[in-house]
Parts: sequence; C-alpha cells; structure tokens
Amino acid sequence: MRPVLWGVDAQADFMLPGGKLYVPGAEKIIPNIHRLVHQARQSRVLLISSADAHQPDDPEFQQWPTHCVKGTPGADLILEARAARQLIIANYRDFVFPADVSAYEQILLEKNTLDVFDNPNTDKLLTQLSSSTEPNAASKFRVLVFGVVTEYCVLRAAQGLLRRGHRVSIVEDAIQSLDATKGRETLDDMQARDAQLVTTEQALALIASDGLHSAEDQVRKTAGD
Repeated sequence: MRPVLWGVDAQADFMLPGGKLYVPGAEKIIPNIHRLVHQARQSRVLLISSADAHQPDDPEFQQWPTHCVKGTPGADLILEARAARQLIIANYRDFVFPADVSAYEQILLEKNTLDVFDNPNTDKLLTQLSSSTEPNAASKFRVLVFGVVTEYCVLRAAQGLLRRGHRVSIVEDAIQSLDATKGRETLDDMQARDAQLVTTEQALALIASDGLHSAEDQVRKTAGD
C-alpha cells in the first residue's frame, strides 16, 4: 500500500502571522511541512494538496472572516508546501483531467467549503489514481495527512478518506488546531475510527522507503527491457 502525501490548506492566510485567518502557532509546523514536501519530491511520492479558493461573496464568509480569496497572495500555498509542476483542479463539474496526472509533482484541489470532497473532482481524482495503479497494491492508499486546521479541514479530509476505504495517518507534529482541546478530541476521534497518528520522522521514513522501492522497480523494469 503506497503512501500519498495529503496537504490541507497550507496557505499564507492561515499559516503566516498577519494572514487574514491566521492560525496561531501554524508557522511552527512549517519546517515539518517543508521536510515532508521535499521528501515527497525526492522520492516521487504523490503529493495532493487542498486550498481554499473563495470568491469575495462566498457564503462561508457569513461565519468566518474573509480569507483565501482566489487570486490574492493569501490564497497561495506557502513556498514550503509547494512543488513546481502543479495540476490545479478547479471546483466545477466539467473539469477535464489530463490523461496522465503522474506527470505533475503536485495536484492541487481547490475548494470553497471546509470539505475538500465538496469539490466534485476529488472523488474523480481518487478513482483515476486507483485505476492507474498496479493490480492488488494501490487501489487504496495510505494517506499521510498534514496541515490546518485540525478540527475543521484536516478532520473533514481524514473522514472523507476513511469513508472511502483508504488508510489514513495524521502527521501530528505537522498539523495545528485553533482550539487545543478540540484538536485533541479530534485526534482521539480519528484514532477511534482507525486513523493512525504518526510523527514527521515516521512519515519521512515511509516516504523514503516507497521511493526506494520505486527505484528498485524501475531498475528491474529497465533490466528486463
């Protein structure tokens, strides 16, 4: 079961002091986010990220301050969470997928609610990825989830992935909550639903191990040609 790195909303408006909806303490997890994303690039492990991409009049702003308006600097992923070759998947039904999503270093799912699965293309992406993997190994994934906010968007991403049968590991030192008590309760609830908690070091080891196996597979394939 190959790992997939799943970043949740590591955007400037959330992650950086002065952001429109800054999550206090979020900047402290940036070094771990950087390490995870860097290792994913080095090991060619799939990196999927979500990002708020709001319109100025989105209904969410009735509950939350205006943030991550599409096209503004605050909506950008921080540099540490970003790869060069991105496939941006918009939040509308007639989005056309490229034939080979593996040509991209990062797949970015836009959303305008708390739940990335409200983007109708999220399930389409997972279906396409599952159908393109080798038999018996990766129709389901081990998804390493990190980002913000633990009790909101991280929770919904993890719940959605678990409901779809994927194995979920939450990187507990690469997430940040708004309310520490609610954050802890969220993690306890996720563990009760069979999600695992891992550290950045443990996640890095999993990613590196998969990268090694992928390289070995490529050597065997080349030798057999």
